[in-house]
Amino acid sequence: ASQIRPHFIYNTLNSIRALIRVDPETAMRTVNDFSTYLRSNLDHVVDREMIPFSDELRHIQAYLNIEQVRFEERLQVEMDIRAKSFRVPPLSIQPLVENAVKHGICRKMSGGTVTVRSYEEKDACVVEVLDDGVGFDVSAAESPENEDGLGHVGLKNICFRVREIAGGSLSVESQPGVG
Repeated sequence: ASQIRPHFIYNTLNSIRALIRVDPETAMRTVNDFSTYLRSNLDHVVDREMIPFSDELRHIQAYLNIEQVRFEERLQVEMDIRAKSFRVPPLSIQPLVENAVKHGICRKMSGGTVTVRSYEEKDACVVEVLDDGVGFDVSAAESPENEDGLGHVGLKNICFRVREIAGGSLSVESQPGVG
């Protein structure tokens, strides 16, 4: 719950307010997506139990729908979901998608594309979150502090959840200017 950014809430509510008069149907869909997003975050904040990937995917889609309303043509989304019948720690993939939008696509003037992909390998289910945004130096993510002096708490939390709850691993690959 502490990772829900107040600016995201304010921006979403302002977007809905603006849509009410000009596009009530989109406003209604966005309220539904926002409700789904908040419910997913609050319902699973203390969970240490795995959830169906389809639940996490619903949370991801609600988040991306909201951001597409806000950023319009600057944010493109591609979903390549080839595997769904597996479980994941709650709030383990959606924050990666949020990072891709916030730190990758939004920092690129022309915007870009976020892709969520899932597939099965011989002994694992793989979920990939890709973006063609500004990218970053991975070694900075592995350092104890980022440019704000706050550290990469979000990535550390995700890594912990994936490792401790699912026995899985998280791999981060990026290059500045590539995504």
